[in-house]
Amino acid sequence: MKRNGFTLLETLLALMVFSMAVVALVEAVHQLGEHTLLRRHEAVVQERMRSLLVEHTRIPDAMEEVKLQEGGVTYTVTHTPLELKDRDGQPMPGLFEVRVTADWLEGRTPQQASADTWVYPPLFR
Repeated sequence: MKRNGFTLLETLLALMVFSMAVVALVEAVHQLGEHTLLRRHEAVVQERMRSLLVEHTRIPDAMEEVKLQEGGVTYTVTHTPLELKDRDGQPMPGLFEVRVTADWLEGRTPQQASADTWVYPPLFR
């Protein structure tokens, strides 16, 4: 007896292998999309932190904590005085640190990022 076609079992096995490949491909594309969105959101947060940092380094005598809520992200800007001495051992008055911290939820996972710099206000007067 000659066989001219596939048996039902061969056809089902081929469909199963093909289905598994398609599911794996769809999952890979989905993960890539989620990763891209996460990186894009992190880039937006980093850019906003950078702009807040520049903005708050130009405020000479601001020592209060500032909280901003934008797009599901809480930004906290703090000004902390620094007590440093120069090479001669003399204190350097007016030097402070500006720190911007961003807190947000990515899905159910809390995320946090921060940026900081030192500022010497007499340079901006």
